Amino acid sequence: MSDPAATEFEISVRLALSWLMSPQTVPLESLGEDAQRIVTAISARVPVPGLDVQTQALIDTQRREDAELDKAREIAAYNRAKERAQDIEEQDQRGRVAQLVDALLAETLTTDALDGIDELTPVVDGLMYRGTVARINGKPGAMKSFVALDIAGSVGTGIPWAGREVVQGDVIYLVAEGAAGFKKRVRAWEQEHGGKMTGVYFLPRPIQVASIEWLVLEEACKRLSPAMIVVDTQARATVGIEESSNERMSVIFNRIENLAKESDACVLLIHHTGHTGEHGRGASNVLGAVQTELLVKKEGKGADRVIVIRIDKTKDDDDGTEVRMLPRVVAVSGMSRMSGAQETSIVLALENSAVFGIPGLDPSISAAVAMLDKHNAPTELGRDRMRAWLTDRQISIGNSVLAPAISYRKKRDAPPPKPDPPETPPLDAAE
Repeated sequence: MSDPAATEFEISVRLALSWLMSPQTVPLESLGEDAQRIVTAISARVPVPGLDVQTQALIDTQRREDAELDKAREIAAYNRAKERAQDIEEQDQRGRVAQLVDALLAETLTTDALDGIDELTPVVDGLMYRGTVARINGKPGAMKSFVALDIAGSVGTGIPWAGREVVQGDVIYLVAEGAAGFKKRVRAWEQEHGGKMTGVYFLPRPIQVASIEWLVLEEACKRLSPAMIVVDTQARATVGIEESSNERMSVIFNRIENLAKESDACVLLIHHTGHTGEHGRGASNVLGAVQTELLVKKEGKGADRVIVIRIDKTKDDDDGTEVRMLPRVVAVSGMSRMSGAQETSIVLALENSAVFGIPGLDPSISAAVAMLDKHNAPTELGRDRMRAWLTDRQISIGNSVLAPAISYRKKRDAPPPKPDPPETPPLDAAE
């Protein structure tokens, strides 16, 4: 028994071939749809002579419709395949999810189990921690770098900073901005604190966060295991990066966070505030990646200047407090200008414990007197014996200011002269 569908298709083929042999006999549209499609398919490959404009337009239209239909079929087939693949992937994921449920539930902790979590290791008590990122913000000239150097010196040597205990450890300081003047800042700090800034290692050039050199720094710090890494400044270490782009800065801060985690150090960034406001310049999503954020600003002018260090954010500690420090200009022993005058720099002291210059004395001699007083140096010692006394205690004071400082303290602390005894009147005068 013959197939009706095959018979109909054969008829359509015959009609199409007959029309192609004599296209002028009847209009193409008088043929059935199947015959028209066969004519269109054949005419696309074999030119048909003698077609009028209307018939050619009809064939072209049919050809476009067939092409669109083929494209639609391809898209439909692709979508079905995609849906099938998604179904298979979802089924696979559901199987994997079922396997991972027990592992996820095992990670949940009871209140007692929280005691087994390691706490953050402090670098500066209640302020900065190993394995985290901290940032100091401030306007240009706000003395951000002086504050950062003061913190670095305290951590490297193990002395308290601004009344807070520190956990002594090595510090890597990237001096990416203003390296030329850093030497005298360090010498002034050492002079003020009576000892070398041990434990602090300076790298006087910018290392770009987006470069392979940052990975080299990361590997080096993993070997050294410093307590703190200072990047001064963030802008100089991210040259060419659009700092207002949340997307771009997310990648940059991911690298900075990796440095902190891989080296188990506190990475301290120095950054500028914007033209308006008191927040760090640039992308807003950075704040979420920072454990501690400080704002440094100046209040007052001249001798009345105060450096205010405001704790704007600490994730796990009390914020909103302030540290107030006074900048003091000191003459740096052993360093002089072309004119012969001594070089000067700035050191910071807590406002409520600052020691100021002594009227009539050179600033460097005043600083030496304050250092001797701070360490309760004996006033009866001469220069040579005082030098030996200071060396035993690893205290450094320049020779040029030590002798006048000793002389000043001896005069200052000398006991007042005894008053002359009253004259005894003669006996006859008393009578």
